[in-house]
Amino acid sequence: MSDISFEYNVPVFAGAPESGTDPVHRDTPSYETLDWETTKMGVETAEELGFDAAWAPDHLMLGRDHAEYECWTLLSAIAGFTDDINVGSLVLCNDYRNPALVAKMAATLDVISGGRLELGLGAGWHEPEYDAYGWEYRGGFERLMRLDESIRLMKRMWDAGSDGASFDGDHYHIEDAYCSPSPVQDPHPPILVGGQGEDVTLKLVAKHADVWNTDVFNGDVETLEHKISVIEDHCETVGRDPDDIIYSWDGHVICTRDEEKLDRLLDLMLPIQFEEEYQDQANIETEADAREFFVMGTPEECAEAIERRIDAGVTKFQGWFVDFPDTDGMELFADEVIPQFD
Repeated sequence: MSDISFEYNVPVFAGAPESGTDPVHRDTPSYETLDWETTKMGVETAEELGFDAAWAPDHLMLGRDHAEYECWTLLSAIAGFTDDINVGSLVLCNDYRNPALVAKMAATLDVISGGRLELGLGAGWHEPEYDAYGWEYRGGFERLMRLDESIRLMKRMWDAGSDGASFDGDHYHIEDAYCSPSPVQDPHPPILVGGQGEDVTLKLVAKHADVWNTDVFNGDVETLEHKISVIEDHCETVGRDPDDIIYSWDGHVICTRDEEKLDRLLDLMLPIQFEEEYQDQANIETEADAREFFVMGTPEECAEAIERRIDAGVTKFQGWFVDFPDTDGMELFADEVIPQFD
């Protein structure tokens, strides 16, 4: 069990409703107003409690009043005020930054953090952000092909180091691009790829990723087992050992012995409101639905939910503690759940 890791998703936006008619964001339903000291306190608490990593999503305006911290700036700040906890993007949108620059940024952050970066990458999906910030929103297949090319370009830059790298692809071109100093981690920071499309995305996972990330849409055990089997089939096709890939679960955690608190949080969150792009991915309306997708309940029930996902192949758990900024759930989880998997 020592290979099981428990990790913290950083509340980068507030999701609590301002009034009874406002929507609630499922990731931070109890966080009323975005505040740096509060967000920072959550990371510091997670490190003190022994969580292995702190992850930040890469969005720009999802939160209440459209307030949200930018991912890479936040990760750099976290690396500066922590000592042991890893930092990672869950996941960096490929279209928001030039991949050659991302390779350089990743190398720098890996160096200054002492090798604590985990680089999560995705093709992007939230079209309103593209429109608002002036990026071109391409078709899904093209976005995935750009991600494939970006990962190959980044690896070439990291491999070349002080020698300079060139790459001439369909979407990106670099010539004598230097990436020095090189990342501390050899051969590079672990690459996490997020996504669920079985024909293309999961094949990219098989080709390139050290870690596959699922999310609330695929967080039930049956779907996890199916998606992992698809990745394993793709590994056979591309000639890769499936044991080289780590499987991660990214989802919501409610850890409490207080039944009233559990009911209050579920009443606040349910039915889960998904963005338009994902409304057909999952149907989470009742407590029974939530128990299929969440890690929730008493510490014993949380441990059982984790054990079922371990049996499916997951070894990395990235949790949104939905009672935040209350840290009681995180503390109870660290005290009574994590030790069961040491």
